[in-house]
Amino acid sequence: MRGPGTPLYKRNPQPRTPRACVELEGDVLRLGLADGRWRSLGLDGARFAARDAACAQRFVRHLKLYLVDGRADLITPPDEGAIAPRAAQLPGVPEDATVVEAGDWEMVTDWMRSGGRLGGRSIAELARLCCIASAQFAITVGEWAARLALEGWEQNGPMRSGCDPRESLRPLEEAAARSPRAAEALVAALALCSLVS
Repeated sequence: MRGPGTPLYKRNPQPRTPRACVELEGDVLRLGLADGRWRSLGLDGARFAARDAACAQRFVRHLKLYLVDGRADLITPPDEGAIAPRAAQLPGVPEDATVVEAGDWEMVTDWMRSGGRLGGRSIAELARLCCIASAQFAITVGEWAARLALEGWEQNGPMRSGCDPRESLRPLEEAAARSPRAAEALVAALALCSLVS
């Protein structure tokens, strides 16, 4: 008999699933697999579907990429997913699905939803994108963030409550404290701002 506070489902300790490293280069997604190999996925012309799924009786988020030359499946870590009866009713994931960190999964999904464009993103969104960008793409994203900061400065100016471009780049600066790629983007953004201002 269960007493108060007894969990309905026993929590079986789930071993930590190896995560793949994610690196985005605009129209190419590179996955650093646990065995040391890298897999490059061409995103040009790719379609996608994002959904809830079940893996090892746990909730996961599943991104299915329909590529020109095949398919790829990215899932969030099953060991971090909740256990629930509804998980049994969800579709499963392929055995060869690649496990990536939840934040990386969200950024790749967001990138696919945007059609692979930098336009229409805030500086904070660009800062998050830098964390999964390749070195060269991080510089491109940093320069794009600098253009946004400078546009705000030119449109509003100091007399209309426009803030300094450096202040506008604060989300990128905060991301740079956690990510070397965001730090590279910040350097590129600051260099562009110093050339123009």
